[in-house]
Amino acid sequence: MQTSVGINVPSRILDWVLNIGSKDRLTDAQLSNIREWRSGASLPTVKDIRTISDRLQVPFGYFFLSQPIDDTPPVCAHRTIGSRDIDRKPSRDLVDTVYAMSALQDWARQDRIDHDEEPFDFVGSVAVDVDSAGLTEALRQVLRLDEYWYRDGANSNPDTAFVYLRDHAEQAGIIVMMSGIVGENVRRRLDPEEFRAFALIDEYAPLVFINRADEPASARLFSLVHELAHILLGEDELYNDKSVSVAVTPVERLCNAAATALLMPDEDFSMAWGAAGGDADERIRAVRKLFPVSWVTVALRALHHRYISEEQYDAVCKRAKEWTATQKSRNVSSGGNYYATKSSRFDHRLLDRIVASVAEGRTSYTEAYRMTGTNRRTFQELLKRVEP
Repeated sequence: MQTSVGINVPSRILDWVLNIGSKDRLTDAQLSNIREWRSGASLPTVKDIRTISDRLQVPFGYFFLSQPIDDTPPVCAHRTIGSRDIDRKPSRDLVDTVYAMSALQDWARQDRIDHDEEPFDFVGSVAVDVDSAGLTEALRQVLRLDEYWYRDGANSNPDTAFVYLRDHAEQAGIIVMMSGIVGENVRRRLDPEEFRAFALIDEYAPLVFINRADEPASARLFSLVHELAHILLGEDELYNDKSVSVAVTPVERLCNAAATALLMPDEDFSMAWGAAGGDADERIRAVRKLFPVSWVTVALRALHHRYISEEQYDAVCKRAKEWTATQKSRNVSSGGNYYATKSSRFDHRLLDRIVASVAEGRTSYTEAYRMTGTNRRTFQELLKRVEP
């Protein structure tokens, strides 16, 4: 009869994985077992370690290191939450998502280099001491937008505007990814309270990731433009500034101002406000229909112009917060079409390059499946769904 072999995991490693992992997912029995392993009263088996690894959401190999390591992605050093710097450790959901996007970015960078393509000159092309008008104009040039792009078609709708600006960003060479879960694991939902988006700077493969779990659609749109501004400034960033009225650093205030100006130019806003009739609430609703922004953004601009009072602005923020909470409760069990969801997550131009690389024999199907989160069947079906 075969006996499972116990493995001595140093207490410093156990303490470390508990510190960086999702400790709240452990049961009381599992915590008790870990205390016994730490004291040496018993030893875990490989199966035990794998179970704890899965529960903590930390790599299995971490348990076999001789010393703890710092696996915090560099971008997490550039975090803001609620308009303030934070020191608490990032969740494993965030860490794993950043590393997955970094791996995609590394592949895209090497692919461009292998094809002797030049780096993008717009990455880091704008100095951080520029004013918001200069940054807004630079965004328009890179994205090839005119000042009143939001008047075309249904672009005043945030969902439509997101698709429109995402497509323009991808055409410019910026990779735009979006998901509300970690990889393909629907049980690991990304928390918008932790982050809304992040930007990873690379002159060959600049990348923006949008947290799909963030609501409403106008929030995702604002995050996209905010992160595109960071690409032009050449600064990595992880974003979750829930209030555009206050920002923790001059760079954040600059990006917020540029994003707001791109989505709702001040002169156009003032004209729309003056043309709208009724009380403050009616005017906010009327102006909101003309721009792909939230009620709060319209109210904030009105507050800056002293069209409304602080009390009226606070009331709008309260109603918006209540609406967002309602949407979250409605969307908890939402499913949707697998391929439509998968297609919305992935940058289509990057997918085209992966397919071309597979056809050229430079990338294996196995690697393509790993990067796209697919398998032999779903990969081919996904390609059919995203073909123009």
